[in-house]
Amino acid sequence: MNLNDAPLGYAFEGDYPESYGSELLRLRTIVAQQVVRLADTRPSAEGRLLGILIGRRSSDPERAQIEVALRRDGAPSLLARGELLISAKDFTAVGALVQEYAERTVGDHVRLRRFAAGRAELDRVIDDCAVRDIAAHPNYIASMAAVGKGVGGPENAPSLGDFANYRIPNAPADGGPGPRPPVAVIDTGIEETVRADHWLGDVTRNRENLDLLDVLPRGGDGFLDYEAGHGTFVAGVVQRVAPSADIKVYRAADTDGFATDDDIAAAIVQAHRDGAEIINLSLGGKTLDDQPPLLMQQAVETVHAEAGRDSKGRFNKVIVAAAGNYGDRGIVWPAALDGVEAVAGLTAYLSPAAWSSYGAVRFSTVGEGIRSVYPEGVESPLFDPEPDTFGPDAAAVWSGTSFAAPQIAGAVARIVAEQNVSPRDAVDLLDARGKAVVGFGKAMRILQGIG
Repeated sequence: MNLNDAPLGYAFEGDYPESYGSELLRLRTIVAQQVVRLADTRPSAEGRLLGILIGRRSSDPERAQIEVALRRDGAPSLLARGELLISAKDFTAVGALVQEYAERTVGDHVRLRRFAAGRAELDRVIDDCAVRDIAAHPNYIASMAAVGKGVGGPENAPSLGDFANYRIPNAPADGGPGPRPPVAVIDTGIEETVRADHWLGDVTRNRENLDLLDVLPRGGDGFLDYEAGHGTFVAGVVQRVAPSADIKVYRAADTDGFATDDDIAAAIVQAHRDGAEIINLSLGGKTLDDQPPLLMQQAVETVHAEAGRDSKGRFNKVIVAAAGNYGDRGIVWPAALDGVEAVAGLTAYLSPAAWSSYGAVRFSTVGEGIRSVYPEGVESPLFDPEPDTFGPDAAAVWSGTSFAAPQIAGAVARIVAEQNVSPRDAVDLLDARGKAVVGFGKAMRILQGIG
């Protein structure tokens, strides 16, 4: 890593060499297909995929059900069907309005659920609450990818080798003299199996953070679910960039890659209170009115309020989020929240990726053909016309801003360790060494990707 005199955008050049051997041509073809799928905005593709995903969860009454509401620009906004969020202190005042709803306390809010309630009824409850000067909000759903960008997902790639032998050519062998700030990955969780190649071997696993891989439709069908392994892959990206990072994984999303506002918010606050100094969110979504999801916004505000600011007035904690795969300037949450560093996607040649969201972005890095670790299992033919079988200690290549964001989170952790600076100083050092690209913030190459 050369943070002093390398050309802008290339401070990490030579640090993460890739070797694919005879597989390179095949992988280039695969990544080209992934990119085409990411750029596919046809409503027909979106409707088919969403229909499958909605149907898969309909038999599980404990799971949030997905409702698709179209925004004025025609883009989909995903909501938890029949669900509202309301402050716990206001709940007793509106009890008569929601007496048929099941309730669950979520921090200082109550989640109300009645699957039979349609949008008209929910809007009526929201309006009736407003008359009483009480705010009620939909429970929005974020996804691991911009749903409807075509089927398919990760593809088999050559192994990364044993983690014990993994070295960054231009990094200290011991990781550097600085601290190892805990990096929280809020995602689908982590695979239960401890890999024989030792990647992610030190990451704590418990019943609360495991990626269950195959639970949909209810009970599983013998195939990996739509976004199974996403959290493992993202955590692996962080570890590739910062091998000495102290990675902690939190499960907020299910195996098809959907996470409600309340679950994401709870994970953000929990990660912060567990001591995470860097938080990665490779998920996102759009709201109907471009207003932020209530609990995510409050969670980020809570983190920054409790962690405070440094002597320069900067937030002490660093929260990184994927900008989204919508290919437009539309507002995507949580990336657009104040106090969150949004990361867009680039091609392997450091040009803006046509499929990436852009606009209010702090950083961008390569998001096409990123290689990381992946769990064992077989893909479903529902989602990939040529399903892969992933063996033990598998690796894969995947594309999207989901895999650009953790490179920035990892880079911050690495700079902290090598330069012995605070995470916020590390963010500013990254910013100073990036190449300014309109709409894409400061662009840089970290992992090489495939182009």
